[in-house]
Amino acid sequence: MADSTQRGNWSNWCEFLLSCVGCMVGIGNIWRFPFICYRSGGAAFLIPYFLAMAICGLPLVFLEMSYCQFSNLGPGKVWVICPLFKGIGVGMIVLTGVISCYYNVVLSWTLYYLSMSFSQTLPWSTCDQIWNTPNCIDAFGARPLSNNSINSTMLVYNVSRGNISGAVGDLTSNLTTSATEEYWKYHVLQESTGLETMGSIRWPLVGCLFAPWVCAFLCLIKGIKSSGKVVYVAATLPYFILLALLIRGCLLPGAVEGVKYYVIPRWEKLLESKVWQDAAVQVFYSAGIGWGGISTLASYNKFNNNCYRDAMILPVLDCLTSWFAGFVIFVYLGYMAHIEGKSIDDVVTSGPGLTFVTYPHAVATMPLAQLWSVLFFVMLFLVGMDSQFVHIQTIITGISDASPTIGKSSKYKMVLTAGLCCVGFLLGLPFVTQGGIHLLNLIDNYIASISVMLLACFEVLVLSWCYGVERLYGDISIMIGYRPTIIWKPLWMIISPAFIMVLWCFGIADLYKKVLENNTASWIVIIGVVIGVLPLLPIPTFAINVVKNMTGKSVTQKLRSSTKPSIKWKSVAESCDTTKEDDGLLHVPLTYIN
Repeated sequence: MADSTQRGNWSNWCEFLLSCVGCMVGIGNIWRFPFICYRSGGAAFLIPYFLAMAICGLPLVFLEMSYCQFSNLGPGKVWVICPLFKGIGVGMIVLTGVISCYYNVVLSWTLYYLSMSFSQTLPWSTCDQIWNTPNCIDAFGARPLSNNSINSTMLVYNVSRGNISGAVGDLTSNLTTSATEEYWKYHVLQESTGLETMGSIRWPLVGCLFAPWVCAFLCLIKGIKSSGKVVYVAATLPYFILLALLIRGCLLPGAVEGVKYYVIPRWEKLLESKVWQDAAVQVFYSAGIGWGGISTLASYNKFNNNCYRDAMILPVLDCLTSWFAGFVIFVYLGYMAHIEGKSIDDVVTSGPGLTFVTYPHAVATMPLAQLWSVLFFVMLFLVGMDSQFVHIQTIITGISDASPTIGKSSKYKMVLTAGLCCVGFLLGLPFVTQGGIHLLNLIDNYIASISVMLLACFEVLVLSWCYGVERLYGDISIMIGYRPTIIWKPLWMIISPAFIMVLWCFGIADLYKKVLENNTASWIVIIGVVIGVLPLLPIPTFAINVVKNMTGKSVTQKLRSSTKPSIKWKSVAESCDTTKEDDGLLHVPLTYIN
């Protein structure tokens, strides 16, 4: 049983709420949601989006918050609730560890752009740099280099770094490329042709990779006591920056057209199955389901915190943040289309292309370009660090819950935090090579397609069927003082798991389709599958070990025993917050024993 006095609690509800906002609102909200919303019918996309939130987002966020708050245990240790499936919690920690290694790489790109934003002239705005090709057009649409000549200096620059595609392929093309795209590919990444050519380390990015890990260590040095204070700035400042960027963007020519493209419903899109799939996937990842982050944060709550209220507030707040961020992005896309004389269809890009190509291109043409560039990348860094804090805290909580020595000593926790940050930095080095972007995309695709949804599906099935929905309702009613509405029962037991499995099947089908279309080498597929399956391996491993060590005459008896809580699960008399004033409710101790 966790001792909350040693383990720690949030100082107040605001720290918990802002930490959850930081966990849910990440870089994906800034670039992925606006693009998906536009591609999927604009305002019409909100119908499948909010429906998916109601079917999957709200029930699973509520579930993850409630059982970890009740036990005061993180995703690793909390599976004493059902020892046979302890591997689910361990798998979440492994998954978070993999993600945290490459998540800081995205932050390193952000810091690199941020540092370059202080230049007298933004280096991605012109075509007179050493990495530019004769096909380059600057931010204002000018093409200073001749198509009939080859910048031999640039050729040597790229060939010496193994960037064969950048040195030859683009130079012989009749197509034009923007200065921002060339800056991203040929200078920041010095992108190689693929995983077959990893190339050398990009040393400027190594320094930018080291900085977020140092920042994470300093902010987590005292656990939630320090991170809880940091989120007051890290979780709120991005909203003010987004608002400033929106106001500035609305004053630019073409901004209105950008907003129209974003918000005008295209109802015919709702007839496409892809739109509904995109809405569900966006809800799933944006809400942080199955990662262990929300569970970890909730485990530090005081026992009587109203997790029901929080679970209703946070997903909706996450949705509104994504929708708001879309306005910010699309006013600048409208402006960019205006200055280039293109339709918005031709400038809308998903993924890193929107964050590190499209937006830098737009701000490069604005008055006080350096100021708006600094604000944008500061905002990206803050929302990214918010999420990374939770990633690292999830791993720390899992290890400290499993080790009484570490869990009871702030000194050992500090050493653990430093060690995790050092290991994460070293494991991130392959991602800052010239082929690092290909490795990042590979791991992200396979992790997303294979692991995350299965972990979430196993979680909700085990809790609702093995532990029991009635027990969950009883636990929640003891914490908050009343019994939640009956609607969560069918959602937890049938609807949400079925919904997740349909999504998982679609994800696997899409992944298989991409492998065939791109004619991906078999060794690359093997690497991707191994990494994708890695977070799932603890489930059968721990299950076999638990059954092996369980006393009983038959396998059936052992399995039955291993699905019951192996220790005194929770005594409300011992776990209630004794500092809370008497609310007049009758708190009956509820104990589950093997």
